[in-house]
Formats: sequence, structure tokens, C-alpha cells
Amino acid sequence: MIDIATEGFDFSGGPARPLGEFYEMIDDLRSKHRWFWNERGQGYWVLTRYEDIREAFQSPELFSNESIVPVDPNPSYRFLPSLTDPPEHMKYRGPLLPWLSPRNVQRYAGFIREQANVLIDSFIDDGRVEFLGAFADQLPARLLTEIVGLPRSEAPFFIDCVQRLRDTVSAPGEQSTATTTMGTLKTYFSDVVAQRRRQPHHPDQDLLAAVMVAEIDGRPFDDEELLDLLMTLAFGSLDTTKSVMSWSFWHLATHPSDREWLVREPAIIPGALEEFLRAYPIVSMARKVTRDVEFHGCPMKKGDMVLLNQFSASRDPAAFPDAAEVKLDRSPNRHISFGASQHRCAGSHLARLELQIILEEWHRRIPVYRLADGAEPRAVSSHIDRLDLDWR
Repeated sequence: MIDIATEGFDFSGGPARPLGEFYEMIDDLRSKHRWFWNERGQGYWVLTRYEDIREAFQSPELFSNESIVPVDPNPSYRFLPSLTDPPEHMKYRGPLLPWLSPRNVQRYAGFIREQANVLIDSFIDDGRVEFLGAFADQLPARLLTEIVGLPRSEAPFFIDCVQRLRDTVSAPGEQSTATTTMGTLKTYFSDVVAQRRRQPHHPDQDLLAAVMVAEIDGRPFDDEELLDLLMTLAFGSLDTTKSVMSWSFWHLATHPSDREWLVREPAIIPGALEEFLRAYPIVSMARKVTRDVEFHGCPMKKGDMVLLNQFSASRDPAAFPDAAEVKLDRSPNRHISFGASQHRCAGSHLARLELQIILEEWHRRIPVYRLADGAEPRAVSSHIDRLDLDWR
């Protein structure tokens, strides 16, 4: 008889904790369990080791994308292409890939650099800033409007929607707020799609225009499919990018030798970014088991949910020597913070470009900074609540 370990860990919410404590708890769970049954929600399995999680990501015939939220095995929403399995998955993902390719995303480099400096100009003379509200929220939202082909003035609307959804994560019982917010966002995108049907943009102008002339199974995307794609793009590009930025700048504000190294040798920025992504992973994805199976000793049943715990995988010492340490020149660095399969984040090339330019421009303009006196940033799960920086 298999001895099944159980825990009751809240991976997405819970109380706000001092920075770093969440990851220490994740490391402790991995040291105790290769896998365990988590009693949150309806209950679900959690994998903790890098190799097991990578294998599960690459086994879609066993681990389905029917749901990617461990406590929501039968979602009422349909985020495309995320909640699909092969071969349908590539039908929806394929039209996005040319637009989000390493070569094509370079078209946004000038915009990102310009907007980073516009934002820095707004507070650099103050000598201090609340980084999340004044910078990390703003730039991803402005970039989203540029990619989709929306007025830049709409950026605050997206910031507000994502913030309201983020607040519900740490406030049990506030699902009505989340439902209302998602409805508001979907209504907004419905109006956008309807307007584009009346007045199409040139396919080379923006991502939405390109997708609207693409085909799936020999037909155009219908309105619901376009809405599902746009919802995925919004949720996948805003809070995630903000969180990576917040951990990166918190680390550099509290580790002056690493910050000085990055300022002295900007060429290390791409590698440093990969290390921030590894050391401070900010999302974990779930899968739904398609058949009864014993997976590395774990007795999974058809329909069970399984958390592929990327929080844990990228900090696994079996895969990364001295995994709890941040080494800006770590090589190799085969982290899976963007996933490890056909479902690997389609926007990863754009995210890397955006984050690299941000690190370049900030440290060119503000090379010396620290946490503001008295600042005690905290995090709910992997999401920092505020980050006060000072360079006076």
C-alpha cells in the first residue's frame, strides 16, 4: 500500500509574507516530498521535482490542458490556446507564433525603450518611487495596447482589471468580484472585435488584425475564439511581467554587488534575467489526468488535478547547483519558468525583450538605488504587494 503524504498549502493566496519566505516554504515541501496530495479546494496532486515536472509537461496524452488551475478542474471559461490539447492546440497557437517570433517582436524594441524612459522621466527627479504602481504596472499595459492595436489611453483600464483580479486571490469569498471583472474585460474586447469587423486594420498593423485574417480548419476565427485569445493575451502579459520585474528589482535593490555588476557589465543582463526567472518563478500550471496511472509512485486517477509546481522545479538543487543562490552568470540555466512543452509561453520572446530593455534603461538612468528606509515589502504567494525604491 502506498503511503500518501498530505499537505494543506495555499499556492496562490494565503497571508502576505516577508519576501523570500514563500520560496523557502516551497523548498521545504520539495525536501520532504517528491509528490503529495494537497487538501486545498477539491484536492489535487503536487509534483515538486524538476525532472518529474518536465516529464509531465511533455506528456500531454497523460496530463491534459483541459484545466490549468488546480482548484478549478472544470472551468467555465476557455482561454485559448491554453486550455486545449494537441492537435487543436496548435491550430489556435499557430497564428500567434509569427507575430510573437524572436524576429518580429523586435519591432517593439523602440516602443519599449521609449516608454521606459517616459516613465522614468516622470519620477527620476523625485529620488524615490513606488516601483510597482509607477513603473511595473504601467509599461506592460502600454505594450499590450500597442500589440493589440488599442488606444494607449486604455492602459489604465487594463491595470485596474488585473489589479482587481489579483486582489481576489488573497481575499477568499470575493469570487463575485473576479467574475464581474472578467465580464467587464470580455465586454470591452467584444466591442473591440465588433469595431474591427466594421473597420478592419491591415494584417501587418497589429496582432489582432493578423489573427482576424488567419484561419482555423479552413475558416476564420469566430468572435468567441477571438475573445478567448484576447483574454489569454491580457492575463498572460500584464501581472506576470509585473511580477518578474518586481522580484528582479527587489533583488538588485537588496544585493548591491549584483546591481553594481549589472551596471558595470550590461552584457550580462540577458543571463541575469534568466537567473531571476529561475530563482523567483512567479507562476505554476496544473494539468488534468486523462487515465489512471502510477506516475513515479504517485497513484493518480483519471480526472485528478496535478500541479506541476514550477515554483519548486526551478529551485530544485538536483537540477541547479546551489539552487537557492542567485548567480547572475549561471550556466547552463535550463529553467522551465515559461513551461517545457508545446504549451511553452507563446509570448516568452516578447517578455524577454521587454524585461531586458527595462533592465538596460533603468540602470543606465538610475544605476544606484536601494529599498526606501522603513520599507518592508511583502508578497502574497509569488506576488509582491509594493516596492518602494530610493536613490536620493
